[in-house]
Parts: sequence; structure tokens; C-alpha cells
Amino acid sequence: MCWPLHATVGNIAVTTSTMSGHFRAGAGCDGLVLCDLLPAGKFRNGAVRHWCRTHQCYWGTKADLADFAASQQMRCKQHASPMGYMLYPDVLDVSDYHAITLDYLDDGTLRLQAKANNGGTLLVRDVSALAIDSRSLPGLFHPSIVQINITPPAALAYVAALRSGVALGCIDCPRCAHPHLDLGDFALSPHRRHLCGHCGYDAVHGVAACVSTPLQRLRDHALRKPGHIKHWF
Repeated sequence: MCWPLHATVGNIAVTTSTMSGHFRAGAGCDGLVLCDLLPAGKFRNGAVRHWCRTHQCYWGTKADLADFAASQQMRCKQHASPMGYMLYPDVLDVSDYHAITLDYLDDGTLRLQAKANNGGTLLVRDVSALAIDSRSLPGLFHPSIVQINITPPAALAYVAALRSGVALGCIDCPRCAHPHLDLGDFALSPHRRHLCGHCGYDAVHGVAACVSTPLQRLRDHALRKPGHIKHWF
């Protein structure tokens, strides 16, 4: 699990459980993760552009092309930026548990408590990040998405939005179907136009202005099943 430290949007939903990069410890803020570039239309001047899913920025400017000619590597301008990461995070399959609670503590820690369906064993975890196995929630997200990551910036932004009382929702990109995540100032100001962190499509429009986060869809799901998930943030 990784997240860009410099970006205001992030790719919270993943289609694979693997990544490539350089990691010095089990968790940290100094990870160097390889660029993941894919075609993303054109710039306003007509030049072809790509989107880096890893570092959340476009590639294709004159500076990018000059760097490619010199290094023979297609890499975005943020390729050397350190990233937050956690190796082998806890992955929660909600279908294995009932009476699940997830709280955000004042120090930024996530406190998870859940009773296993088989025998009622109590699971208690205090973690800085948590992954949700979205395959156990059919219909909630696009079938290609295998995991929703509750990263530190995503949790912080979501709790701040909840406390400020702004309109919350979850906008799916019409091109790639991935849910959008607002962070930073974008998580405190409802808006209709969003930038997809998965494919780089910059004209994702919601029906109404809102702060978009997949965590809201998870919370809505939890509230619809009060006997299963008792509290979610």
C-alpha cells in the first residue's frame, strides 16, 4: 500500500496487490515507487500526454521529453518523490466478521474491532492504515477493483470532511469506473468537477457538488447493515 505525499488527489482503489519500488522498512515515508504511466489524451496545445498513477501527475511536457531523451526512461517529473508506504498491511474481509467498528483516534491511528463469524473471536487492531478486500462487497465497486486502501491521508481527509459537515459522496470515473478520492483542500470544499487519480481523466462531473471518497460508500454500506457493522468512523 502506498500514497503520494505531494499530491492533492490519490488512487485509493487498486486492481492488484503488488507494486515495485524501493522500501527500507515495513512502513515509512521514504518509499521510491516506479512510475505507472498510461495514455491520457492530449494537453490543450494538442501534445500527447500520459498520466502517472503512482505519482498523480501528467507526463508529456517539453521537460519530460527532454528527460526521456537524456535518460532513455519514460518517467514523470515526480519519479524521485518519496512516498508513504506500508508493506503487508492488514487486509479486512468484512464477510468474515460481524459487529465491526472502525474508529479514527486523535493521533491518526485507526482502531479496528471485529468479532469473527466462526467462534466469535474478537479481533482488535490499532493500525496506521488498513486495506478492505472489496471482493467481499460485490456491487459496491467495479469488479476489477480488489482492494480499497484506507491510507493516512485518506482517513484524515475523510474525518475532517465528516466533522465539517460538507456534502459527501463517491463519484466513479465514467472512463475507467474507479472511485475518486479528494484530499487536502479538495476534501473540505464540495465541487462537481473531479480529476480521476486512476486514469487521469480531468472532466469527471458529479450530479451535485460534493467531496468524493470511497470511504463514504463504505460508510453508507455499513449504515445499511447495522447488525453487521456497528460503527464506521
